[in-house]
Amino acid sequence: MRDWLRLGRLVGAVLRTTSGPRLRTIRAWRRDPAPTQKRLLLDLCRTASQTRFGREHGFAGVRSVRDFQDHVPLRTYLEFKPYWDTLFEGETDVTWPGRIERFALTSGTTAGNKYIPLSAEGVRAQRRAGRDIVNFYLEQTGDTALFGGKFLFLGGSTELVRLSNGALAGDLSGIMTCRMPCYADLFRLPSPSIALMGDWEKKLDAMAAEAEPADVRGVSGTPSWLFCLFEQVLERRRARGRPAETVADVWPGFRLLVHGGVNYEPYRESMKKLLGKPVHTMEVYPASEGFIAIQDNLDSNDMLLMMDTGIFYEFVPRDDIASDDPRRFTVADVETGVDYALVLSTNSGLWSYVLGDTVRFTSLRPHRLRVSGRTAHFLSAFGEHLISEEVEEAVAGACRTTGAEIRDFHVAPIYPGRGNPCPAHEWFVEFVKPPPDAQDFILEVDRRLQRHNDDYAAHRQGDAGMSPPVLSAVPRGGFRRAMKRIGKLGGQNKVPRLENDRAFADVLAKAAEAK
Repeated sequence: MRDWLRLGRLVGAVLRTTSGPRLRTIRAWRRDPAPTQKRLLLDLCRTASQTRFGREHGFAGVRSVRDFQDHVPLRTYLEFKPYWDTLFEGETDVTWPGRIERFALTSGTTAGNKYIPLSAEGVRAQRRAGRDIVNFYLEQTGDTALFGGKFLFLGGSTELVRLSNGALAGDLSGIMTCRMPCYADLFRLPSPSIALMGDWEKKLDAMAAEAEPADVRGVSGTPSWLFCLFEQVLERRRARGRPAETVADVWPGFRLLVHGGVNYEPYRESMKKLLGKPVHTMEVYPASEGFIAIQDNLDSNDMLLMMDTGIFYEFVPRDDIASDDPRRFTVADVETGVDYALVLSTNSGLWSYVLGDTVRFTSLRPHRLRVSGRTAHFLSAFGEHLISEEVEEAVAGACRTTGAEIRDFHVAPIYPGRGNPCPAHEWFVEFVKPPPDAQDFILEVDRRLQRHNDDYAAHRQGDAGMSPPVLSAVPRGGFRRAMKRIGKLGGQNKVPRLENDRAFADVLAKAAEAK
């Protein structure tokens, strides 16, 4: 054990010492990121000028950001898909030079499974951003003891599949695991055999079994999944006859929680109680399309936009995203407090690609932000990515199947807490004609959502990530009273179908009580 601790502290000391040049580079563009972003864009265009996309869009003549925006319109995944489909047929030099060897598989809500090209340059950029998480942590804490034990990554399957064109495809975590630095193998959990598992319920159980006796110093994952994992670890410790009420009872050296994917705030207090002691938390904003932002200040909940990880950013005011002539801003002219749709051009061949997320800047120079939502109506409190069309179709189908008729409905999250480790959805429904069996109705909704949304289905698999939805019948007039309470009564106002918090749900519950 002492030898291991000495080795870990040595690795931490080396990482801390070698982070100096990188941190100085970040401090330079943090003060004024516009020149760095402009140089990056021109480099990207120059590199891709002889690709099919580059020739079609005149990259050889791009000399400024304005030139680029005049030549390249905004595109969504479906609009890019015809280009990327040719990659599966073996075509090279399509949107990025050479042959794309890897594709990150991500579940979309409107396009099914999406294959996002990931170039060798993109892999290196993602890897560097991962090292920056460590750089920021060590810069502020000097805590080399983090490396005195194990770091647990609660990610997707690391198994990669070979496509017909010979390229590899899989979850981003699987791609990056294969490209992690050699020293990471000394500290990483789960072991490769468990990381490869695709059955999420079995994988969680195996991870808990492996991690419970280990000296875990840090974890990374989505908060809702972490609740489930921590509860299983505690159950295993207690099953071995050892008292354990909090994570600190199992892992006394635990010190860092890295999270991303959903808003952490609803979980913060419950997580504090479950952890049992103060730990540092860091939010990150990774995506299959690129590593976008990292919380660089442990005393703030905001994330620093990473300006030199192979991504040129544009920002479109949310209300403009469906416009025929949307305004397109860069880091040089964005403002705080505005919801912008995030648009990316990357060193993997994405060009003015509408990611689907909206962000809001909280400061400039340094440019720090928070994820504020999605460009479409959505519910993703736990990473399930439901949109309005999907829930409306599910309700309509359930009505057809059960013979029910509804007046209105609203869906809100039920956040996990002690004794309730897995989250769920609560469906508030005002029926005109109730179904013969209310449970049949909500189970039919659940089945339809799982059939049409891969992310939701993954969270519901085996009830491991989300419990079955809960139906709360609202008395007649309950929605009307709720809308009146929030000052939104009137024909021009619509009942919010989906919310990522319980603000309207709580109003609705009170209105339902006041019959």
